[in-house]
Amino acid sequence: MDDVSQLRGAFVDLLLADDPDAAVAWTQTVLGQGMEALSFYREVFTPAMQVVGDRFGRLEIFLAELMMAADSAKAVDQRVLRPLLAQGAGGSASRGTVLIGSMLGDLHDIGKNMVALMLQVNGFDVVDLGVNVHPKTFIDRARETGAVIVGLSSLMTTSMPYMKEAIEMRDNLGLKGQFYVVVGGAPITPRYSQEIGADGFGRDAIEGVAQCIALVEGRS
Repeated sequence: MDDVSQLRGAFVDLLLADDPDAAVAWTQTVLGQGMEALSFYREVFTPAMQVVGDRFGRLEIFLAELMMAADSAKAVDQRVLRPLLAQGAGGSASRGTVLIGSMLGDLHDIGKNMVALMLQVNGFDVVDLGVNVHPKTFIDRARETGAVIVGLSSLMTTSMPYMKEAIEMRDNLGLKGQFYVVVGGAPITPRYSQEIGADGFGRDAIEGVAQCIALVEGRS
């Protein structure tokens, strides 16, 4: 087992230990020993969260443990990673504004928050609408903020149809040329993305951000 694998395993244990302060302190120690914040995010934080999600999907952990892990992850994100990554992204020209949120009926935000953080690291301004967002709200706020991309997240099959509703609303209002729509979430597939008319799809935070970069660079 290599050092990064050991770090991932240790971080998973910390996420499930219901002690956000310990997770924060451990992360600060790892970064203090020389690991860069972006490398930690890509190689430890994101894979560890995927491990936790997979365990929940296999019923190896329960909802209470998933929520504890989310709380610890948020603490590490907000108190350690986000400030460091924001410093690294400072001073560069913005790629544009991305509006992001979880669809109506969906209260999940871990994956969405990962995407939002990585978008900021890669030079985008991010407006996060949170969870349980109505399709019309996405459209209205996209027009208000001048967003170049709207990111729609869904981790529940019951909220997936609202993605299609949002895209149809955009197109029916003649706004297709004003902003792209990128979709993602555990139940979303490339085929579904194409069927509903999305402009991009991401299986995870890294792929989702790559899609956003490709879209704005293609437009420019």
